[in-house]
This record gives sequence, structure tokens and C-alpha cells, in this order.
Amino acid sequence: MRRRRRRQLELGFSTRGGAAAPAQIPDREPAPLADLDLGYGRLRNLYELGKLLVSDAPDQAALRCIARTVPLRVATLVAFSGGSAPAVAARAAGVPEGELQAALAHARSCLSRLCAQPVADGPVTVDPEPLPPGHGHVPPGNSPFAALPLLLGRTEVAGVLYVRGARGLREADLAFLSAAADHLSLARDRRFAWEREVRLRERAEALDRAQKDLVAVVSHDLRNPLGAVLIGVSTLQRWPQLDAARVRENLDSIHRAAERASRLVHDLLDVARIDAGHLNLELSPFDLGALAQEAVELMKPLLAEAELTCEAQVADGIPPVVADRERILQVLSNLIGNARKFGRPGSAVSIAVWEEQGEARCCVADDGPGISEEDLPHIFDRYFQGPHGPTAHGVGLGLSIARGIIEAHGGRI
Repeated sequence: MRRRRRRQLELGFSTRGGAAAPAQIPDREPAPLADLDLGYGRLRNLYELGKLLVSDAPDQAALRCIARTVPLRVATLVAFSGGSAPAVAARAAGVPEGELQAALAHARSCLSRLCAQPVADGPVTVDPEPLPPGHGHVPPGNSPFAALPLLLGRTEVAGVLYVRGARGLREADLAFLSAAADHLSLARDRRFAWEREVRLRERAEALDRAQKDLVAVVSHDLRNPLGAVLIGVSTLQRWPQLDAARVRENLDSIHRAAERASRLVHDLLDVARIDAGHLNLELSPFDLGALAQEAVELMKPLLAEAELTCEAQVADGIPPVVADRERILQVLSNLIGNARKFGRPGSAVSIAVWEEQGEARCCVADDGPGISEEDLPHIFDRYFQGPHGPTAHGVGLGLSIARGIIEAHGGRI
């Protein structure tokens, strides 16, 4: 019968079909101990790999643990994040830089095929400690390779474990590498789940803080204009015989307080819409320079009360922009209003509009004291009132709303 070779050949056994006598085994050198491994060593190293991953050890330690079982020339872990592919790599002693770079390029190529989309290069971290020396050896350039996908949720490809062997990769080696890739996938699943939980918790805490801030704003800033309205109405009721000038003065005070309360309510509604992503935009083409002129004319009476002048400088040839005209006017009015709060009496507020690198740009400037370096990173934070510089009456929502409107248009402020 045809002679059949089985795994016992690694231990020096040979079998024939039937009851024939065993064949003579030629003299040979004893097999290395690793070749006599029946699987216990692989299981032990797989257990050690699991402990490393649970303890959040660096990826380099995981690669060294894998190389203790399967002799490797190069081992890499390539992640897939936002179209780029950051990698962690390790190599055996004597592996040249060119071979390492070729392995990284091939690993990204394998990842691209697994993801079915292009993968851009990313940062590479190379372990300074060499991989454990193996008993196998193949000439450089002839290393067998294996690329095993790392999955998130058992479906989404999140990276690849790529290795180049120091000898031929056997069936047991591939089984160990597959189990190692499963371990790495589960570790990434746990890590992403933990990060997602942290983000959700931070968002919940932020929403809780926002709710408390909202209650504080409503209870404090909305109380003041409503109190002014009540005082004005009470005065008119108690002294109906007031002359026309005093009546007009009280009515003006009531009107200003009501307008302030209305603005605050509208601001709070805008904040809620921006947070929910439901800020409705009515897009249409319009002339941004003409809108800046309109904002100047709209704010001139308020600026005159603060002894400020305002002018618009509009460059020629600016093409129409497509945006929500009323929302952009709201932003410009908000910025001019801030300049009114902090501008020095007798100075000027200016609006400049121009085109640069295919973008329509606008700048509102004043001659006020400016913003301190400590406050600058926080000026767009909601309810922020800078303690390091001059302050003016307000809630601290204006710049936050302005940023939300501009970013909803795909722009920046």
C-alpha cells in the first residue's frame, strides 16, 4: 500500500498500512526540543499573551510573546483608524531596515485588501528590543508571511497582525497565530467598549452641567429683566397721574427689559438646537459685503450710545456666498455687539470682508483692551465670563452660538 506520513514523523515514527513491520529509521540528529512540543508550550504562551492584553501591556510586548512561540523575523500590528494605518513593529536581530519597511508596506497592502478600501501610511513605532531568537532561519527576502485580520464586533476589520517567519510556517504555527489574532481582537473590543463608555459618561456629565448652568442662567439673568418689567408696571399702576415723560420713561424701561428677556430666550433656544444638531439653515446665495454693510447700519444706533463709530471695508470682486443670510447677520451683529461692550469711547469698530484662497472671509475689529492669553482658549465656551480681563454684562452665550452657526455652515471662526 501507499505509504502514509503522519505527524509522528516529527518524533521519528513511521507507519505503514496493515500489520507490516515498521520501517527502519535512518540515523539522524535529535530533533530540537521545540520540534517535540506537543502543544503545551503554545497554550502556555497563549495564556501569557492573554494576561498581557488584559493588563493593557504595550503592543510590543504582545509581539515578543508571539515570537516566543513562532520564530519570526518581523512582526507588526497595523491598526485602521480614519483611513490611516498607524503601526507597531518589531524585528529579530540582524533584520535590515529595508526588510522591515518592505514588511510594513506589505502589511498595509494586506490591510487595504481586507478593508476593501485604500489605506494611507501612518506613524510607525519600532520596538528597540529585538524579537526572541528562533531556531529557524530563512534567507532574507524568502520569509513566509501571514496576515490575520483584527476584528471589532466580529465583523469590522480594525487592523491586521502581520508576521514574517524565520522558517516555514507550519499548521500549528498558523493555528497559534490565529488564536493570537483572536486575543488581540477581543482586547481591542474591550478597549473600544471602555473608551465608548468613558465618552458616554463624559457626555452625560457635560449635559448635567449644561442643565445646571441653564437653570442658573434662567433663574438669574432672566429674573433681572422680568423684575424690571414688574417694577415698571407696578409704578404705572400705583401712580396713574404721572406725566407723559415719566410714563414714556417707564415704558422704555419695560420695553428694554422685555427685549433682553426675549433675546435670552432666543439664545437658549439656539443653544438647544445646536446641541441637538437641529439648527435649520435656509441656504441661498447673497452678497456678504452688502450683508456686512447692513449689519453696520443695524448696529450704528447702539454703537453711537457707547460713543463708537463703525465702518465696513469690503474688497471688490467677492463672489456670492451660499449660506443662511439671517443667521450670518446674527453672527455679525453678535460680534459687533461684543465690540460695543469692550470698545473704548471715541474709538472705531471696523468690519473687513475679502476673499482669500477661495474663501469669503470676514473680520470684526475694535480698539478695546483685547483678550488675555489665559482666557483666549475659553472664549467659545458656553457661559464663560473671563475673570482675567474687563467684563461686561452678558450671559456668555454669544460666541458659543456664533461658533455653532458658522460650523453648521461648514466654516470656522
